Amino acid sequence: MVAVGDDSVKRAPAPAPLDLVEAFINTADLETASDELATPGGLRTWLLDRRLINSSESVRERDRRQAIRLREALRHAVTANSKAGVDRHTLRELNHLAHDAQLVVSFGEDGAARLNPSVGGVEAGLAQILAAVFVGMLTGRWTRLKRCGNDTCQWAFYDASKNRSGRWCEMADCGNDAKGRAYRARRRVAVGTRSSSH
Repeated sequence: MVAVGDDSVKRAPAPAPLDLVEAFINTADLETASDELATPGGLRTWLLDRRLINSSESVRERDRRQAIRLREALRHAVTANSKAGVDRHTLRELNHLAHDAQLVVSFGEDGAARLNPSVGGVEAGLAQILAAVFVGMLTGRWTRLKRCGNDTCQWAFYDASKNRSGRWCEMADCGNDAKGRAYRARRRVAVGTRSSSH
C-alpha cells in the first residue's frame, strides 16, 4: 500500500498484471532522484525479485538502456491515460520495443492463451512487462493506470475511482503544495519589497 496525501489514506497497487507495469514505471522516483535501474545490477535485482529472469542471467549496460527506454515510453503512455492520446514518438518507441520482445501466443495446460516471449534473458523479462500492458488493454483496465500530473512527481498509480478522476497527489502534496509554496514565497517577497520601500 502506498500513502497518498496524509498517512491515513492508502492506495492499493494496480491489479495484476498491471501491478508489474506500475512497479516498473515507479523504479524511478523523480522527487528523490533515485532510480532502481541506475546500474545493470539494479536492473538484475529488480527482474530477479519479480521472477522475470532466472539467477543465471547476466545483465549488461545495453539491457539497462533498453529497460530505461521501455520504462520512459510506458510513462508517456500512462500520461496519455490522463490526457489526450499517445504521441507519435511514444508509439514508435513502443512498437519498436514490442517488435524486439518477440511475443507469441501460446496455450497452457489449462487451455488459456498467453503472450510469451520467444527470446530469453533480460529481453524476455521486459517482454513480460509489455505482455502485461497488452492484457491490461484487453481487460479495459489499462486506461486506469495513470501518472501524477505534477511533472516533478510523475508517479504511476491505478485510478480505482468510479468516475476515473482520481489523482495521486492530494491538495496538500506534490504540485499543489509546490504551487502553494511558490505563491507564499512570492507574497513574502512582495510584502518585503513594500515594507522596505516605506
